[in-house]
Amino acid sequence: MAKKKTSKHRRPQAGPSTGSTAAPDAGRDRATLRDVSPREDLGVAAEQEGSPAMLVIALIGTTLFIGAYYHLLVLQQMTQLTGGLAMPDSMLSYGTDHVAALTGVMDEAARGQLNWVHKTAGVIFAVAVALTVAVVGAWRLRPAAAKWGALALGVAFAVVDVWEGLAIEQAIAAGGAGTGVAAALTLIRWVLLAVIAVAVAVMLWRGGRGTRARR
Repeated sequence: MAKKKTSKHRRPQAGPSTGSTAAPDAGRDRATLRDVSPREDLGVAAEQEGSPAMLVIALIGTTLFIGAYYHLLVLQQMTQLTGGLAMPDSMLSYGTDHVAALTGVMDEAARGQLNWVHKTAGVIFAVAVALTVAVVGAWRLRPAAAKWGALALGVAFAVVDVWEGLAIEQAIAAGGAGTGVAAALTLIRWVLLAVIAVAVAVMLWRGGRGTRARR
């Protein structure tokens, strides 16, 4: 009798496992060299690093720091050379008597120190305030006239601030003569500084509302 051929049981070939099918998909999800676009990546990075908001925040912070340093530290330290008399720059109003008293206690070295303070911290503060209001206006305001107005406001403050410092030095050197001009410039300076602070706050607030509305 012919023997029946015994069929050998072959193991079924293992189909592609779940893990093997997931591997190509995972590979597709990974970024490859073909997916890299240097031009787009650099463009996004430039937009993030060159954001006007970061520049404005840094400029406002610098201006606040310089203002505090100038008024709360440097001008207060000058009272050590005047026997406790306050510098006119830090006062809202003063008269001839106060300036004459400063003349009596400030020698040539003290007046030279005041001149150096005005040329350094005073000028830097004036320029920083002018730049701040001009940059915020250029960023937040749309009409060209309004932008020019913000710039003019900043320049006006810087001119008055520097002029005030010179007038104060001349009044002290003259024994009180010219105090009226110096005091008027000091008052105008504080008024302009208050107007600039309010204007910057309003421009930032209204500009922020307009940006959120457009979104």
